[in-house]
Amino acid sequence: MKRREKSIIIFLLLTFALSSICYFVYIFYGETASSITALLMWCPGISAFIIKIIFYRKEKIIKFQRCPIVFILLGIFIPVFYLGISYAIYWLINPFAFTGQIYSTSITFYILAFLSSIITAMGEEIGWRGFLLPKMSEIFHPVPTVIICGLIWAVWHYPLLIAGLYQSGTPLYYQLPVFTLEVILITGTLFYLRMRSHSIWPAILLHASHNYIDQLICAPLTQSDDSAYFAGETGLITVVCIVIIVILLATKSSKNSFISYSNKRY
Repeated sequence: MKRREKSIIIFLLLTFALSSICYFVYIFYGETASSITALLMWCPGISAFIIKIIFYRKEKIIKFQRCPIVFILLGIFIPVFYLGISYAIYWLINPFAFTGQIYSTSITFYILAFLSSIITAMGEEIGWRGFLLPKMSEIFHPVPTVIICGLIWAVWHYPLLIAGLYQSGTPLYYQLPVFTLEVILITGTLFYLRMRSHSIWPAILLHASHNYIDQLICAPLTQSDDSAYFAGETGLITVVCIVIIVILLATKSSKNSFISYSNKRY
């Protein structure tokens, strides 16, 4: 077995082994142990660092490097588009669901919350987009790379989804497939940003912006039993919005240049 394939397999085993400890604590103790999700989000990153030490000690495989500002801005504002539009449409359809309530009136709170989102998102992105996605793109073309990495990322969330500790509000027979589809689509967007920018920062910022906008801004402004069917991480309107983004990004890139991202420097 080649070093690359072996490193991918061990990375996945490490990630899910470490994550299982966090799953157990959170599921067993419930919301009182919710803070362990910060450690859970760092399990892919910790695994990636271990893999680097074992297999790629002298190589720079996790690219914390500067990139054109356009990719930074795309990372921050793409979630503003797909989440903002989806929630706005839902509020127009169901105006009584708009509460007008926010977590805090303190600007300091929101600044610190965004910094916290960056730190936790970084843990996942170091693993998923810093290591796994580039290595998988050395083996597969972009479309299967996105699908496989997206499925792995989605399945990694399943224990908390099934336990009702994450994105509850819809039955599992609806929640799991829609969540999986949305994660695969977001992975497509992250693939574009990661491979075009040659940096992990746009992916980190997109992930952080997504969590921040969904959990700290849009969710508190929404109060309805059926909102999860339309907006957020299991929302059909959100899925449509992300499809539009993926189509725009794919259209922007020529077919040959899009495929060739996997063969360029990381």
